[in-house]
Amino acid sequence: MTRIMAALKTRVLTAHLGLIVTCALYIIAGAWIFQQLEGPRYEETKARQLEQIHSDSERYLEQVWDIVQDNQEFLKASHKKELVKKIQTESKHRFDKYVDSVFTAHRSFRHGFEDDSPSWDFVNAFFFTTTMLTSIGYGYVCPTTFFGRLFGVVYCLIGIPLTLVTVTSIAKFISETVFSMHYELWKLWMKYKNRNREGNGNDEENRTLFGDNEDEQEILDRVRLIRFPPIVVFMFAIVYGFFAAYIIQRWENWTYQESLYFTFISILTVGFGDYRPSPQNMLTVLLVIMGGIMLTTMCMDVVGRMYLKEIHYLGRKLQTNNPFYLIREAKARRRRQAMASLLAQLARGMIFAHKNYNELSRKLSKRKHSKRRNYHVLPDGNFMFARLPPDPPVDCQVISTSAYSVRLAWAPAFSADAQVTYNIRYRLKYMKTKEDSKVRELKGVKTHTSEIMSLESCSLYEFRITAVSKFGESKPVFLVQYTEPQLSPQHILATKLNANTVELTWEPPYKRTHDVKNYMVYWTDNPGARLSEWQKVTVYGRRVVFPELKYDWFYLFCANACFKDGQRSPLSRALFIKTDKLQFNSCYVGHSRTIEVMESISEHTEHSETSPLLKREYVSFAM
Repeated sequence: MTRIMAALKTRVLTAHLGLIVTCALYIIAGAWIFQQLEGPRYEETKARQLEQIHSDSERYLEQVWDIVQDNQEFLKASHKKELVKKIQTESKHRFDKYVDSVFTAHRSFRHGFEDDSPSWDFVNAFFFTTTMLTSIGYGYVCPTTFFGRLFGVVYCLIGIPLTLVTVTSIAKFISETVFSMHYELWKLWMKYKNRNREGNGNDEENRTLFGDNEDEQEILDRVRLIRFPPIVVFMFAIVYGFFAAYIIQRWENWTYQESLYFTFISILTVGFGDYRPSPQNMLTVLLVIMGGIMLTTMCMDVVGRMYLKEIHYLGRKLQTNNPFYLIREAKARRRRQAMASLLAQLARGMIFAHKNYNELSRKLSKRKHSKRRNYHVLPDGNFMFARLPPDPPVDCQVISTSAYSVRLAWAPAFSADAQVTYNIRYRLKYMKTKEDSKVRELKGVKTHTSEIMSLESCSLYEFRITAVSKFGESKPVFLVQYTEPQLSPQHILATKLNANTVELTWEPPYKRTHDVKNYMVYWTDNPGARLSEWQKVTVYGRRVVFPELKYDWFYLFCANACFKDGQRSPLSRALFIKTDKLQFNSCYVGHSRTIEVMESISEHTEHSETSPLLKREYVSFAM
């Protein structure tokens, strides 16, 4: 058994080491190739741009010197300002060219002209490839040639997955080692805790995991689940970050706050690139950062193994072969069964506590009858309608509108009381001032139509219509409608003369009534069409008839006024009208009387849940 465990450990270590060596060789090879592709071009371009900057600066200085020599009479104190202005005007071209050269060089090489600027030597190339494959990407140097960029894309496609697998493998190895150490420490603690018991825990260690004569309950009582606290791993990573920041701060001329910021930004693979380590400390900083990345990956591995899987499958039944999940599920199932058995026993005891079931049912029946109101039942025992508030009004609609009024109509509300009145409350939908929020009310309307007056033009109003009887008030029905502009046709109304004929009528505008030349009526049978596609009719009165429309079709109508000076009013509100279906006369020549009788027999009304139980033409009961 010992040889087998040793062989397994050897194979595991060999796999980890092989992966690390492969990744290291891949990074070294990539660094060498980048150095060969980018190094010569980098040095050549840098030298050329430095030479260009030097040449432009020399030409600029020579031109300034020539201007001064040619204008020595301006060297007096009283003419110096004129000389400076002349120099600025005549040497502007040379100065702009010098500034462009400096800016071009700065864009080409980030940090490239500082005293310790990074270059494409092997150390910087190794640092570049490592940070690129770990997705940090500081950006101190970057490929500028075509082949360098092409190689970088192909290199990352293979290298980033290889590096991630390597880092994950090392982090998993570290987490397994930490788990094993935690388990060994736990065993030592349990042995120390049970030192005074008989056998000192040796029997427990020598005992097999599953005995031959053990049942499920004994196994579940004996097995324990040991969890490693993930907060300890996070503390490792955080403490390591503070320690690494201290090391970097000792090697670099940074404050501890700057070093701490650089360390955690690098460990979390963000890598802004605003701080750059010196060339002689590149490898040390890289080693410290790689250790932090492995610890961070180990934290993610621990959290993923312990908690993320449970959160992802929360509320589901897991079908797994993991013995720890099976044991935990079995324990939960046992607890649920024990609780269900206890509740069943309690319920059985509560039921059989009543010896006389007839007495129990009689008490329950008497309690129900005592809650009823007397007027719900007639003297002969028959039920009647409850005297409840009426139903809300039905078929509520806006008949027509003007600039200062709105006409409403509705169908009678269903109620147990014959005397039903209606209340109408209205207010502005969107309030600008506190006065606008005031709700106005019209009470005791006995008819099924009403006209609300004294409104504001071009305003959106909200209407609430309720039915009121002596038993209470119904729930409100809400209507929302705009009032017309003062110059538009007022109270535009559509009336069906027959199945496919619609008559449109309206009243003149409130303002400029005598200046109206004619009216323009727009209509369409396509509700989704734009206004420019609608058909229009010129009308010189206040009435127009549309005959021979399509049967069973939807139409839209609106109108505006045309004044004598050529101006037009805003459009009125649009009317949405549906024509009736085409009906044929059933009494034609040769028609049999038997057919009419059979049709009358087959006619029936389908009742639904909303149909009233009795007809609505009834008189309330007199008690």
